Order: sequence, then structure tokens, then C-alpha cells
Amino acid sequence: MWAVFVPGVICFVRYFNRIHESLHANKRGAGGHPARWLLVVVGPVYLGYDELRELHLEHHREVGNPGDPDGLMLLESPWLAAIACLMQPEHSALVHIRRHGLSPRLAAAMATRAGVYAALMWLGGWPGALLYNLMTRVGNTAAFFVFSWVVHQPGHYQLRPPRFPAAVGAAWALLFGRENLRGVRFHHLHHCFPHVPDRHLPALSHEMVALGP
Repeated sequence: MWAVFVPGVICFVRYFNRIHESLHANKRGAGGHPARWLLVVVGPVYLGYDELRELHLEHHREVGNPGDPDGLMLLESPWLAAIACLMQPEHSALVHIRRHGLSPRLAAAMATRAGVYAALMWLGGWPGALLYNLMTRVGNTAAFFVFSWVVHQPGHYQLRPPRFPAAVGAAWALLFGRENLRGVRFHHLHHCFPHVPDRHLPALSHEMVALGP
């Protein structure tokens, strides 16, 4: 059973990229995205697609400001940021409820997801529950740490970010997908042009640099 741990984490990070794409799908004129119907419940306290999308768009509007809902995951200390990423499901739920309240619809939806989570834990037994929680929590923490802390560092968050070492880039593309690699490297451009899919960001960067002095 434990042989699936590492592949499971890799698959979760790949899934995370698809969910991130879906959060911008409406902005790109693609009314729906299949990933929005495949939400993985990371813990007993978890928001739905609409709430996660609302928080993510707030992050785009408020990045670097006190109103950024992801502010704790962008703290200067990588250790404190990593702890915030570990607790992202619970923290994001708390932030959303504090800002927008707990409506009956949201309460019912969160209770349903908590029930689904409890059922999965019961079906898997102790070994399955432990494996599921480790895979999803490690994958979620790693994905948020990269997309929150790493990509917003001053040396990386720029129009022409440095290239990854060839071996790292090749391994990253193999494990997590070339689109994920481009989204990580050109995250600053993603914030400037969230309607542009990650796969087109390198070409956009080249065009913008060519327009410069």
C-alpha cells in the first residue's frame, strides 16, 4: 500500500495545477473546467470550488497587501510559510468565513464534504486513512509552498525570471508537467495576465521583453 505514497503526492501536485487552471477558467471564456468537479477533500474542514476561487482571485487583487488571504503563506520566513501551507485548508476556511460569513448553503456544503471525508477514513481503515492524509496533506503543502512562497520571492517574481538548471527543469517537467514548470517560472506574468494559460507564458514573456528598451 505504501508504495503509492510518492506517486500519490506527484499526482496530487499535478491535480493542483489543473485546479489552479480551473480557478481562472471563467476569466478565459471557458465557462466550466472539468477539474472543478474533481475536488479532492484534503481534510474534514474544506471549502468548495466557488469559495476557493473567490479567495484565489482576492489573492490576485491583494498580493503583497494586508488583505491578501494567502498572506501567511508568503511570510518572509520559509519555515513559518511552510507551517501556514500545511494548515492551508483550515486557514482558508477561517479567512473566508471571517470575510463572508457562514451561510446556510456553505455550512451544508462543508458538512457534506466533512461527511465524505469521514466515509473515506472509515472505508480505508487506519492504514488507508493514514496514507490518504499523508499523500493529500504533503501534496497540498508542497504545492502551496511552491505557488505561494517560492514563486513570490524577489529573485523569481519578475518579467524575465532565471532559468531552472537543465536537470531540475527536465525532472520537474517529467514529474509535474511542462505546463506546471512554466506556471512556476513565469508566475509574475501570470499575476499580470491571469487570463493567459500557463503554457503560453514563455511566449508572452519573450514578446514583452522584445517591446522593452
